[in-house]
Amino acid sequence: MEKLKGKRNILLVIAFFEGAAVMACELFGAKMIAPFFGTTIYSWAGVLAVTLGGLATGYYLGGWLTTKYKPIKLLNIILIASGIFMLMMPIISNGIMNASMNINILTGLVLSLLVFLFPPILFFGMVSPVIIHELVQTIDSTGKTAGRVYAISTVGGVLNTLFLGFYIIPEFGIKIPTLIYGAIMIILPIVTILPKRKLPTTIICIFIFAILFRIETAESKQNPRQLFNILYSSEGLLGQVKVMDYNLNMDSFGVMPIRGLLVNNTWQTIINSSDQTGMLDYVYFMRPLFSRYSENNNALLIGLGGGTLCSEIHKKNIDVDVVEIDKRLKNISIKYFGLDSRTKIYIDDGRHYLHTTDKKYDIIIFDAFLGENPPWQLLTLESFEKAKKLLKPNGALFIEFYGYLDGKTGIVGRSIYQTLVEAGFKTDIITTSNEDGNDRNLIYVASVNDFDFNNLDYSGIKYTDKTINDLNNHLIDKSKIDFTDAIILTDDKPALEKMLMNPALEWRKSLNKIFRNRLIEQNQAIFY
Repeated sequence: MEKLKGKRNILLVIAFFEGAAVMACELFGAKMIAPFFGTTIYSWAGVLAVTLGGLATGYYLGGWLTTKYKPIKLLNIILIASGIFMLMMPIISNGIMNASMNINILTGLVLSLLVFLFPPILFFGMVSPVIIHELVQTIDSTGKTAGRVYAISTVGGVLNTLFLGFYIIPEFGIKIPTLIYGAIMIILPIVTILPKRKLPTTIICIFIFAILFRIETAESKQNPRQLFNILYSSEGLLGQVKVMDYNLNMDSFGVMPIRGLLVNNTWQTIINSSDQTGMLDYVYFMRPLFSRYSENNNALLIGLGGGTLCSEIHKKNIDVDVVEIDKRLKNISIKYFGLDSRTKIYIDDGRHYLHTTDKKYDIIIFDAFLGENPPWQLLTLESFEKAKKLLKPNGALFIEFYGYLDGKTGIVGRSIYQTLVEAGFKTDIITTSNEDGNDRNLIYVASVNDFDFNNLDYSGIKYTDKTINDLNNHLIDKSKIDFTDAIILTDDKPALEKMLMNPALEWRKSLNKIFRNRLIEQNQAIFY
């Protein structure tokens, strides 16, 4: 009986590690696809669907195979196979996503996940039925055994999710932890249940691990004619962050040294590294708005990025509080983008800060938009009403957003405008270009009283061919826009993500083409 209980405990330990490995695969897979396919609900839906599909297939195959083979022998093979496929995830994912970027983005997303995420998940799914079959044959009843195995497996997944999210991924990234988790799954049966010939099996597994690790390391060292110098790189639950330097040939300004901040391969900040001046168009268009205020005023900026917008506010001697949810960006903006280290930065969610502060502001700015995945919770009627309560009598809310306002794709922009009006704001819209689409930004100026666009200060360095000497010339004529189909965005009905999905996918597709041409071919290691 003691021997049987010992065997049961070993199998339950394996169930615990299997649950942990499933969640590790799911999180690693989600982070691997983010630089290529973004972090929209489509991306997460794809990861969840492939994970659940792999588990369901594994459960069925595992149960069926127990009628054909001895459970312990079968379990050894399954665990070693699952570890090998997990070891291969960084290698396979890089190759398949590079190859699938030119096809339809949703097809490429699902195809990539099926190739590198489905196989290890399938084998992990086979583990529990085999363990249950073995335990039922030896010591326990079916219902009790199944409940215990799945409970322990789930606990392993829960604990490992917390461990990965709060420590492993932020500290060590994706690649090395994936290799380590894969190696653990290979070694686990060797040190626990493999009855005979442990040494040959161990040598074979170590050999496989060494080959895969050598291939992955060799790929990481490839650096053909590297035009992009990566200064910083890290992974976290909030995305992959990179800081890189490169030279850009601009027709009007010649070759300039550029420094960029990328989150999931999306440009968040671009500066001329020689003078640390921001180069994104919307920064130039927002700069004159700040000249309406003085050193006696204060501002709240939600979304730090590289800190260029915050630095522009500092130049007007305006006191500014910054709210940023990703703590990595605080040090990055100071070290690499010249942000004043004395800046007051609160590591918090923007919406949470609005609900918990009583401080009044002359300016509130929403600039927390990450690629194709904007924080919808900031763009609701309830959020706007809360921001309005925090504004002083002559205050204004500035929101930077995508450039869509016309047609079917522009319903998002029209809905944001209508929601601001519903919240009681007098709202104008600045456009950085006359052409609707990916290449422009909209800046919503929502004020308690009418905002005066006259006599603004347009001085300062500009790295753009666009002439900005009177924002009145860049205001949208709202009388020419049909707002009848606009939706009032609320917390109860967060429709923004759904409305933005098609333009977001087109935007990510165009971004992928740029990265394929400029980055992947020049430096294969840029994504991990």
